[in-house]
Amino acid sequence: MKISKFKKVGKNKYKVMFGSSGITLYEDVILKYDLLLIKEIDIDLLDKIIEENKYYDAYYSALNYIEIKTRYKKEIISYLKKKDFSESLINSVIEKLESLNLLNNKNYISAYTNDRINLSNDGPYKIKKTLLDYEFNESDIDEYLNTIDNYVWIEKLNKIVNKKQNLMKNKSYYMFISKMKNDLYNLGYDRDMIEEVLSKIEYNSNAIEKDFEKAKKKFKNDKNKIISSLLRKGYNYDEINSFFKN
Repeated sequence: MKISKFKKVGKNKYKVMFGSSGITLYEDVILKYDLLLIKEIDIDLLDKIIEENKYYDAYYSALNYIEIKTRYKKEIISYLKKKDFSESLINSVIEKLESLNLLNNKNYISAYTNDRINLSNDGPYKIKKTLLDYEFNESDIDEYLNTIDNYVWIEKLNKIVNKKQNLMKNKSYYMFISKMKNDLYNLGYDRDMIEEVLSKIEYNSNAIEKDFEKAKKKFKNDKNKIISSLLRKGYNYDEINSFFKN
């Protein structure tokens, strides 16, 4: 088969023409097999070239995927599988990326952690769990998390609590604290750190006034039922009793 011409069709890609027909090959393949010089190939060589081209197709697909954002190994494997590349081809591409330091685990851990700190409410334990799910080494995760000062997490906690406090003025102090403890723990923050932040807040709410009036109407001034209702909402006995006195 005689090569009649080369036509550039994209980044690193050329259409190699054999008369009226042709195949699209990566520049790497063209150079590797000296197609610019030999000008003619047989069927066996063509099959070999096509197989080699599949590798570069997978390789450049992975590179383009990485360019969008930092990726981890498992994510790239999944991406290439969806494109129907064979397992052996994917393994070869992964080896190549690792040799070029494009799949550096520690770099990904630091980049992912910093993103979650700046762009989410996630705490250290939630970040660590996600990275473990991505199959990163626990010691590498801990190594980077240990470089982050507790002040960073305290600041994040304060911001979350302050925002929630403004949204929960209609709740009792007890209910607010209970919900915050649960929410913050689920977000992956340390219990002692949560307790420290919540112990310093000043929670001013007029919720008891509204709940007291509602209970009075509902239970027709039955003191015991009103007290029971307000206790269930998280108010303490002293503040409930002060409303009866007033």
